[in-house]
Amino acid sequence: MLAYIVASLFVAAANAHMVMSNPVPYSSPQVINSPLNADGSNFPCQLSAGESLVSGSASNTFALGSEQKLAFIGQAVHGGGSCQVSITYDKNPSASSTWKVIQSIVGGCPAQNQVGNMGDNAAAVDPYTYNFTVPDNIPTGDVTLAWTWFNKIGNREMYMNCAPVTLTGTSGSESSFDSLPDMFVANVGNGCSTAQSADLIFPDPGEAVVSLNGATTTFASPVGSCQCASGLWSVAMEMAAGTTCTGGGSSSINIVASSSKHRRNAARMAARMAPRVPRRK
Repeated sequence: MLAYIVASLFVAAANAHMVMSNPVPYSSPQVINSPLNADGSNFPCQLSAGESLVSGSASNTFALGSEQKLAFIGQAVHGGGSCQVSITYDKNPSASSTWKVIQSIVGGCPAQNQVGNMGDNAAAVDPYTYNFTVPDNIPTGDVTLAWTWFNKIGNREMYMNCAPVTLTGTSGSESSFDSLPDMFVANVGNGCSTAQSADLIFPDPGEAVVSLNGATTTFASPVGSCQCASGLWSVAMEMAAGTTCTGGGSSSINIVASSSKHRRNAARMAARMAPRVPRRK
């Protein structure tokens, strides 16, 4: 399957970015390392109108509560950025599907300590890998897993690769799944965007969150009409970042960009609040 992913990347080499290699993504549509369309027309999972996800030879089986690896192929890391791992129980997800976050990585993803790109080889294995833990209290069954990435340097984009996963073990509850934070969405024509040259602070990263560094410790909240922050982490981070949340709903707020001084405070708070779990091979 890794050979298939690498071969597929040469098709998109002119727009070489990054692609998830583990968990193994769907066989169809073809693995794409480009960002989602700026108008959101292929959100989610790079699906164009009329397309459906096909597992093919892709197979990922995760036990509830198990630790899993997140890995990538490519060198166009755009200074890193922030990533999330999310799941939906929709086998053929749509723009209205419910995605819930099981891991947030604030900064340093999909590579750490990078000013720009690591090179231009779209088929190179990314030496940085990350760990995430499958919640032990959600329902078992077939899910669609998504890796989403908001790059630090370059055009304001959202990347999204999806993989078929079967969750096994003693089944948990739907309420536990529902209590997880919603997947963050921006830069796809939805009125929410991310700041240039800064690692994104997710409004609601959830409890499974780690803060890492790029080449600079510059963090910023999103700008525009974005989902609202909640939880201890987000409240503390936004206070440190000097952001202002206005508007009445949980799904529509306006966030004022933070100053560099406040972002440094946010970075220090992030380092205190979250353990470092990813490793470099």
